[in-house]
Amino acid sequence: MNSSLLPLSTIREEFPATQKFIYMDVANQGLISRTTRASFEQHLDNRLHGENDELSQLKDIEKTRARFAQLIGADRDEIAITKNASESINIIANAINWRAGDSVVLCPQLEHANNILPWLQVKALHNVQLKVVEPDNGSIPVEKIINALDSRTRVVALSTATMVPGFRTATEQIAQACRRRGSFLLADGTQSVGILHTDVAQLGLDGLAVSTVKGLMGLYGSGFLFCRREWADQFNPAYLARFSVDLGNAPESAAILSAPKLRAGAPRFDIGHYNFPGMIAAYASMGQLLEIGTEAIDNHVTSLAKRLALGLLQLGLPVCGGPPGKQTGSIVAIGDMAMLSGEREPDPYVHALHSYLIDNKVIASKRRGLLRFSLHLYNSEAEVDHVIELIKSWSR
Repeated sequence: MNSSLLPLSTIREEFPATQKFIYMDVANQGLISRTTRASFEQHLDNRLHGENDELSQLKDIEKTRARFAQLIGADRDEIAITKNASESINIIANAINWRAGDSVVLCPQLEHANNILPWLQVKALHNVQLKVVEPDNGSIPVEKIINALDSRTRVVALSTATMVPGFRTATEQIAQACRRRGSFLLADGTQSVGILHTDVAQLGLDGLAVSTVKGLMGLYGSGFLFCRREWADQFNPAYLARFSVDLGNAPESAAILSAPKLRAGAPRFDIGHYNFPGMIAAYASMGQLLEIGTEAIDNHVTSLAKRLALGLLQLGLPVCGGPPGKQTGSIVAIGDMAMLSGEREPDPYVHALHSYLIDNKVIASKRRGLLRFSLHLYNSEAEVDHVIELIKSWSR
């Protein structure tokens, strides 16, 4: 890894789970570090002893908001604090003033259910058209999405890296087309942020929904929503709570006797009180990611993924997408990509190989009939080579 601050051996010491098994399942749930585990102990001790410094806790929230903004190249007033990516997507879906005949463009075969269900509900409630595009050899189809746009397209919903087969999405051309049409480009970044270098300006995103439990190496029940400032100020949140509005220096418990002024930018989407342990943990884990550098992490995991893909191809296994290339990120999947349509039964060998790997202390996932390996900064070349050798033995 290209980091003089934290060599790989030091990083792995931070993650005790790496001493127990080979963990290649960050796309399901990331590991947390010793530093992250220790970060919220003081908060829990304060709760245990009845010590409640709410002002200090709210300052922690703002520090975490600013750190996430730094991680993705945004401004702090473009970040909302949410429960997870699912809530973030729903926030945008319900903040738009829909009109019958509007449209949303998406590729459902490559999306998590939680980037499909909100748009199905929008369709049902507002008579909105869903323009469905088919994958291009397992990738989000750039040209098909651009060709599907028209003057009534309000949203393009996609993932920066898909759940499975896990390819990167080339968003830049889509973003340019969305700008020309006035469409909102919303990305689910849960499978990429913290693992692959993410710059929202470079990617051209208007919105980015992220959970902290995967690449950000945090806890369940915490997330972020990036919403570009000029869009956020146009949106009216479906829900309001004390931290959605601007009451100046008034205390949290101040009486509200008239229509409130919304907070500027994305913080207007903050609802209710915050998951303080989750945000404290995210602040710590993002600090580690920033210390190492997201470009160094991206280079490391992509190199490992290419090494794994090539090794599996040499064994004759059906690696999704074939030889690694520009589409390769941190995820490698094997199996028949026809499974993505849900029109056939999974190949029996996927289940058998998955069980064999578990028996040999390798943690990976089965998703939509494919076997998925997903990597992060704590994985090593030695682990990749060991997995290839295990699969070679199984293949015999």
